[in-house]
Amino acid sequence: MNILKLSRNVALTLGVVFGAISSAQAVPCSTITNIGLWEAAGSCDQGDKVWTIGANTLDDNVQVLFSSPIESIHVMQLVGFDNSNLAGAWSIDYSISVTDPNFFISAMFAGADSPGGSSLLTKDVTGDEVFSLSVVNGVENAGSQRLGLSATTLNISEDFSVNAGANLLSVSNTYEQTERLVPEPSSLALIGLGLLA
Repeated sequence: MNILKLSRNVALTLGVVFGAISSAQAVPCSTITNIGLWEAAGSCDQGDKVWTIGANTLDDNVQVLFSSPIESIHVMQLVGFDNSNLAGAWSIDYSISVTDPNFFISAMFAGADSPGGSSLLTKDVTGDEVFSLSVVNGVENAGSQRLGLSATTLNISEDFSVNAGANLLSVSNTYEQTERLVPEPSSLALIGLGLLA
């Protein structure tokens, strides 16, 4: 009888422990489809990337699309926040971090789909790098991209607005990831010999 109680208590304890471990695991970004789900999860994993949401003024039903069209490109797109003919303004803070020490974020691109014009998208970035990007009336140019980065964490404070009668259909955040070059052992040996000489 005591053995049965003991085994039941052990089973319950293990269930609680494993339940706590599984609930602490990150949510895959593929399961996040809107702002409300992202806020509930707090952060999500996209391979070795972690996307964490912060303060925002978006409706919970605004669509969020995470994608990786190719292995080195990672995209987060917001769709469906401008659904009236009135002027509007929104903001969102989020971060992206690379957890694999062999990789880093080497470029960032801002995009805005604004066929009606009269829109402004700005991104102020801090973290391992500090810079700003902007897209005016949906036109992507040198001011909407940043190359030559060497970041593992970027914090983005994003504001977007549209005038009455215009459309701002979506905004996108695209990150290019690059593998760190690790010297071959033979190269390290040659460097060492050069230093000795």
